[in-house]
Amino acid sequence: MLESETVSDQVSVIVVSRTQAVVVTVEGVVDAVSLTDVSRALSDAQQGAIPVVIDLSGVTFMDSRGLGALLAANERTREGAAPLWIHRPSDPVRRLLDVSGVGQVLVEVSEIPEG
Repeated sequence: MLESETVSDQVSVIVVSRTQAVVVTVEGVVDAVSLTDVSRALSDAQQGAIPVVIDLSGVTFMDSRGLGALLAANERTREGAAPLWIHRPSDPVRRLLDVSGVGQVLVEVSEIPEG
């Protein structure tokens, strides 16, 4: 079930609730301009009890602010919010995760739970 959709010139953020996960699909550029949309979607999605899977396959660019949003969501998980898992990071995101060492901190899943 579609929960929300935010589309701007830079980024598209679609949140879909499934039985076993909330899927947040992000496409486009994640930087200072689009950070609010991405951060709000992740924070809202983590209000429930089921895991949040963020599909990053369509992200064409992510800067350190976008990385900060992922880390903030991960910290909320450690504080009791719903778990955050990343799925299919695009090449630009993968490079940022690898260079920063954050790839070892975030949980990556190869499949999005069905339902």
